[in-house]
Amino acid sequence: MRLLQLFLVAISLLLMSSCKGYVASGKIIHLWIFNNTSNPIGDMNKVLKDFHAENPGIKVEITILDWGSGFSKIMLAAATRYGPDVIQVPSTWAASLTDIGALMPLDSIVDLWGSPDLFIAGARENMKPRNSEHLTSLPWFLDVRPFYYNKEAFETLDIDPDTISTRTSFVNVLQEIKNARIQINGRIVSPMGYPAKNDWNVVHNFAPWIFSAGGSFLTEDLLSSNLLNENTLDGINFYLDFVKNGFNDYSSLDKTTAGISADFDQGRMAFIGETTSKALYLENQNFMQGSSTSNMVQYGCIMPPTAKEADQGKFFLGGSNLGVFSSTKVKRESLALLRYLTTQSDAQFQFSRVSGFLPALAETYDMPYFSENRVRQIFQRIVENGISYPSVSYWSAIETDVLTKRFNNIFNIIAGSEGRAWPQAQINAELRAANDEMNSIISRDIQSRRSKL
Repeated sequence: MRLLQLFLVAISLLLMSSCKGYVASGKIIHLWIFNNTSNPIGDMNKVLKDFHAENPGIKVEITILDWGSGFSKIMLAAATRYGPDVIQVPSTWAASLTDIGALMPLDSIVDLWGSPDLFIAGARENMKPRNSEHLTSLPWFLDVRPFYYNKEAFETLDIDPDTISTRTSFVNVLQEIKNARIQINGRIVSPMGYPAKNDWNVVHNFAPWIFSAGGSFLTEDLLSSNLLNENTLDGINFYLDFVKNGFNDYSSLDKTTAGISADFDQGRMAFIGETTSKALYLENQNFMQGSSTSNMVQYGCIMPPTAKEADQGKFFLGGSNLGVFSSTKVKRESLALLRYLTTQSDAQFQFSRVSGFLPALAETYDMPYFSENRVRQIFQRIVENGISYPSVSYWSAIETDVLTKRFNNIFNIIAGSEGRAWPQAQINAELRAANDEMNSIISRDIQSRRSKL
């Protein structure tokens, strides 16, 4: 009798396990995303509310990845074929994940849903990496860097922000602010601030000055470095000259984006370049504290003044895509979630509201939230003139291992030269070294591909 009872218990456990496995493979979608907001799971569940209402038989389980270890975890999942069903793909990782076969081809699905033209033009670069025959991910949200200004400083000096549209007009205003030495909250206002040697945004901050000067990081065929091109060097040196000319204080070079952003909030700087989520933060802070009593800066927003001539600015365009892992066992459900998050304007709008990032779906910008708000109209103009980094597998190594390192070295050199002659020769040496390292990475990738043919 005892043996019979044990046998029945074992059978029951086996059946329960089998049912659980059926549900997991047929009704649960494992979604891996990064901490895109301060409350990533709670905010994502808000965005998914309508999806769950429309698909009551599907449950989405969310896993939050860390930016530092996320890439390694994704690579392990691809190697073991045990991981997510739908995954956030940072735009610079799309080519690498496509190369190793981690992402499911989406060509036929996109044809059924519409076309790549559904998405903002600059965001389409990473849908189909250069060495791939297939579309492997869809744009989810965009990251651009507008310029914010301190309204009190502008009103004190009677500066019209609409007159700032080029590099020259920007420098003239910076010089005016520097000469005036106005004070806000008992501190002299610095003309501008940007982070440098301790910040991961350093490449993104150089990018619009390089793009607007007609330069680029890689040649048009993506087969060699373009760092020493005359136009690229012009953009790099113009950006560095903000320190040389005393517009960006040497003390800012030790700070991160968060530190510079906090300084701006307290009125210590007239200009910063920051993400669009900065506007959401400032609006929420002022709403909570009351604009009449808050110490928070009252801000305005302009296009990044990077153009040599009016209307010629080109800007950094980052963000993330979404893809379906090739090992998924819930393909139909995963595609339904992918379609909801990327091609439904309501879902795009909701995610923009909670994150501060911008929609990748073009039609979302027709909503009054964007079309009737001056600041968000500026965001849209930046998006429309944005340039994504090259969608090649070796870009992530170039950005992280070469450009970030060498630009940080340059700012360390500049910081150490305070009070002495501008170290142009050392800056040039760092750029030459970066150029050689970039070409070495590209050459190894080309040789590796040829060996596989």
